[in-house]
Amino acid sequence: MKGRTNYIAIALLLILMGLYLFSVLGYTDMTHDKRYTLSPAALHVLDRVDSTLEIHVYLKGEFPASFRKLAEETRRLLERFRDRNPYVHYRFINPAKQGIIDRLEKQGMLPARITVRRNNRLEQIEIFPWAEIHYRGKTEHVPLMVSAPGVEVEEQVNRSVENLEYAFASAVYRLGLKQKPAIAVLKGHDEWPDAQIAGLLMLLRPYYRLAPFTLDSLNTNPQRTLEQLRRFDMVLIAGPRKPFSDTAKYALDQFILNGGKMLLAVDPVHAYKDTLMVHGKTYALNAELNLTDWLFAYGIRLNPVLVKDLSAAPVVLKTGEVAGNPQLEPFPWYYSPLAQPNTHHPIGKNVGKVKLDFASDIDTLKHNPLHKSVILHSSPYTQTVGVPVQINFSEIGAEPDRQLYRDGVKIFGIVVEGHFRSAYADRTKPFDTDYKEKGLSKIAVFADGDILRNDLNKGRPLPLGFDKWSRTQYANGDFLLNTVFYLTDNDGLFALRNKEIHIPLLDKNKVVARGKSMAALMVVFPVLLWLVAGLLYGWWRRKKYAR
Repeated sequence: MKGRTNYIAIALLLILMGLYLFSVLGYTDMTHDKRYTLSPAALHVLDRVDSTLEIHVYLKGEFPASFRKLAEETRRLLERFRDRNPYVHYRFINPAKQGIIDRLEKQGMLPARITVRRNNRLEQIEIFPWAEIHYRGKTEHVPLMVSAPGVEVEEQVNRSVENLEYAFASAVYRLGLKQKPAIAVLKGHDEWPDAQIAGLLMLLRPYYRLAPFTLDSLNTNPQRTLEQLRRFDMVLIAGPRKPFSDTAKYALDQFILNGGKMLLAVDPVHAYKDTLMVHGKTYALNAELNLTDWLFAYGIRLNPVLVKDLSAAPVVLKTGEVAGNPQLEPFPWYYSPLAQPNTHHPIGKNVGKVKLDFASDIDTLKHNPLHKSVILHSSPYTQTVGVPVQINFSEIGAEPDRQLYRDGVKIFGIVVEGHFRSAYADRTKPFDTDYKEKGLSKIAVFADGDILRNDLNKGRPLPLGFDKWSRTQYANGDFLLNTVFYLTDNDGLFALRNKEIHIPLLDKNKVVARGKSMAALMVVFPVLLWLVAGLLYGWWRRKKYAR
């Protein structure tokens, strides 16, 4: 009796110690991928919240198991947010019961339509994988579902779970900003007109202040021009077609050295698809933009060639006419590569293919100490074409000679970051300045100016990445928005997109093949287990009390 009392006392003591440690230390994340541990960047964002932050999650109702998992993971994440900062409040709302579906759709929070089987028939239900955050009179809409066309729902949900921490933390970060970062849209070098980059500008406008900027006043007052440029966080250079002067390059060089960020989308070769569509042919010529020496100093070389890729977008051509209606047919067009984002980099993770037109390739220089990351590349089946060259539609329809497409993977886009050294450090400077090297900087360079150009329909801009002829939406918008987020992220928040959570998925083929046998086993095995346990217990009793 005394021994039993001692055991009970020890058990109670262990339970009390466990409760005390849990109350002091909280939970311990024992998962291999640390899925329940908030990153330092997210903690830093939460620690700056100093008044009530209200989160409404619209994932409530009856829906498939995969979405229930997304809702549960969202709840667990928000619990950790609330544990870190008591100003955080959240609640789950069923939009149908609250009668707010129309409001959500008007605000751009569109539903996901899922087909489910109920009572032996298929039904389509609407699910709103969105959250709404209110803080200091401002509101952010947070998409909980990562768009991944062609991917099964379970895998899509897993990718969404990986993205949850970044989605919420970045939204809270933006709400806490007193002023949006500013982007200068460079003018003066025959860049794309606003109508043809309107798709990108519309994507950026909710997050950034956008303003056109020219370098015309450099010749008269360079120091004042630099001071004005310094007020911006990033410079966007969209498809220039006129050469840059040394004065302009030096001003941009000093902007970068001062910690400024830059996105440069440039055509090393000029070839015009509009001319090709009208006349059936065009000429590809060296662009002569006078950027070679400037980019070379940063470890980048743009090659004046065109890359043909067997992984390419189609071109839609008129092949005939029936009853007055034109007959349109798509043909593979190898001068329009479907570029692959680097899925190991946060910019390219969970992003689809990006459509380019008449793209060139990029070389990196090993001697340069700056860190370089490839963010966009071709397939391995490429052919490089030197310029000048005539391009026409005569090759359409012919089977390509695959022996010619063996030039390997080509680089279309790259990010360079680190402490930059001036491109004019050992050269005569176009003008005097008191600027000094300050802090880290990043630049993104693309060897194709069309990556950020949208089509027009009767003069009205279409969404970025939408091909009006094939009616296909490519991922140019998501990719470039991620690129700008990465360039302007000074807190390491964007790196959360690389978070990986390993959630094993059921093999549906095995479930179908072995489902009945496993179900039968699950029914029979517990019964057999109890029978064996009963027989062993009876044998033990007979042996013990046989005397």
